[in-house]
Amino acid sequence: MDPKLTEVSQLFDRFKAAFLRNDFDSASNLLSQLKVLLTGFRSLPPLFADTPNAVQELTIARDIYEHAVVLSVKIEDQDAFERDFFQLKPYYTDARNRLPQSPQEYPILGLNLLRLLVQNRIAEFHTELELLSSVALENPCIKHAVELEQSFMEGAYNRVLSARQTVPHETYVYFMDLLAKTIR
Repeated sequence: MDPKLTEVSQLFDRFKAAFLRNDFDSASNLLSQLKVLLTGFRSLPPLFADTPNAVQELTIARDIYEHAVVLSVKIEDQDAFERDFFQLKPYYTDARNRLPQSPQEYPILGLNLLRLLVQNRIAEFHTELELLSSVALENPCIKHAVELEQSFMEGAYNRVLSARQTVPHETYVYFMDLLAKTIR
């Protein structure tokens, strides 16, 4: 294995260990180091160079950015969420034909829709929806955000409040709590 890829992989293992321990300060510091190391991979966006380790580099980078998005929710940092999500998004769109689909894709896309809803960025919410495939729209994580937006727009705030009990992913609770605060 390429020494740079090995270094990133080992550092990512340390990041995940800190993340699981809820040591978010260490995880944030390790994440910063990981992001710097990722800049050395020419196979990543926007270059997408066809390197010998391109698939492994794209996969680990996507995993790192997915963890970064979830970390930003855990530390309740919406600005970091937005930055990390925009760094991750090309892996879901531009690299789609180079990588197998991530099991975290729909939960994270749904999480972004929730964030836009919480921030009252309804036009962007609908733009993001239009970019999704019909398969994505059927996913419970995406449907949850869509149904929430419909309830919100109809003024059915009791449905919005009760939707917290049926979140499709544990990371949704943070944004659901913020949404509940705007209603009350």
